[in-house]
Amino acid sequence: MSSDIKKVSAKVAQATLTDAVDWKQYDGMRIVKSTASSIYLVMWGQLHWIPDPGTFNSVFRDWNGIVTSDYLTNSIPMGTALSDLSFIGISGGSPAQYLVSMNAKHLIPTPAVANAFNFHSPVKVPVLALQYIPSWRDVS
Repeated sequence: MSSDIKKVSAKVAQATLTDAVDWKQYDGMRIVKSTASSIYLVMWGQLHWIPDPGTFNSVFRDWNGIVTSDYLTNSIPMGTALSDLSFIGISGGSPAQYLVSMNAKHLIPTPAVANAFNFHSPVKVPVLALQYIPSWRDVS
C-alpha cells in the first residue's frame, strides 16, 4: 500500500506553512506581541521593528490601530528595522512622498498607500538633500 502522506517534523511543517502564506496581505499593519512592547511595521511581507516612540511618532499619524497578534509576530519573516529618526519626507520640487529609513528613501506611490500605512504628514526636505538619499524599494 502506497501513501501520499509523508510524516514530517513540526518545524518542517511550520516552515512549509510560512512559505505558503503571502505575508504582503498584512502590509501597512502595525503589530505587537501580547507578551512584549516592541512594535513592528509589516512592509514587503516582512516585520520591521520600530526602535522607539520618537521614530514611531515621526513616521505614523497616531498610535491607533496597533494589532496584538502572537501568530503574526511569530510567523511573518523578520526584515530590517526602521532607522532611528525615520520620517516621511517631501521636497518642494515634487509632490512625491518618501519614507526615509534604512539608509534610503522609499517612494510612497499614492495617497491611498500613505493612508493605508497611517503615515504621518510629510516633513519638507530641501530638494538636494532628498536627491542625495539613495532610493530603494517603494512602499507597497
